[in-house]
Amino acid sequence: MSRSPAPTQSPSPSQSFHYPGCLNLSIVQHNCLSSSNVFQTLFSFFTSVESSPHIVALQDIPLWRNCPPVFRNYKCFFPPATDNYKPRVATYVHERLFSVISILTLFFERGDLMAVNFHSHEGLFDTSHNLFRLYNAYSSPDGHTRSVSPVDLFPQHDFPTLVLGDLNIHYFVSDPNRLLSGYDQFISSPYFDRASALLFSLLNTPGVYTRFLFTSNHRPAVLDLSFANSALLLISPPGTPPSLQLVRITPPSQSFSPLHS
Repeated sequence: MSRSPAPTQSPSPSQSFHYPGCLNLSIVQHNCLSSSNVFQTLFSFFTSVESSPHIVALQDIPLWRNCPPVFRNYKCFFPPATDNYKPRVATYVHERLFSVISILTLFFERGDLMAVNFHSHEGLFDTSHNLFRLYNAYSSPDGHTRSVSPVDLFPQHDFPTLVLGDLNIHYFVSDPNRLLSGYDQFISSPYFDRASALLFSLLNTPGVYTRFLFTSNHRPAVLDLSFANSALLLISPPGTPPSLQLVRITPPSQSFSPLHS
């Protein structure tokens, strides 16, 4: 009889938030390459750092019977599998968040896009906003397009909204050091055009890859992207010192070296 993998030990809870009004979220995003080794290495890495992230947004996740791996002290949310699709994204939320805010997931009858609502009647981030929403996407190549369209990816909200994920696009705004083809620009520009039109701003440092995958030629192979809408930027504008950022999105430390299966 086959057995599901046992839950993995998680790091100790982070102490960087106390009540909803002063909520300070640390968020890590990463592409797992469908590899259990990458997943296990990533979460094992968290045990070696001072505080574990509150939210871990993963793309191209490994699956066991159409479900992502479980992890102690984290609640995993993911689109349920159907005959038409399997989950391609998963969002892990640390259990301590559940004691201070309400959390609700949104699925869109697809496996490559999900959202999580974080809500508090008391207000969030020392503002009058009661709602913060995070979109997690894995936009895979689909012929001459990508599976998640710009319209699906960038909604128009007046509350703080974060859009992140592996979008499989390259554009001069985020990737100035890459030699871009006309095809790259054709695929990518609609995303950046819509983001700009709806006042989303790129949070990534241009040209900095979120993870160096140690391939034979040692090239940086993953560039996950994060966008914040204007309501979120007013809370924590670009250039805010890390110690004062209320929503901080980071890749794992450079000392994290993912393994491959």
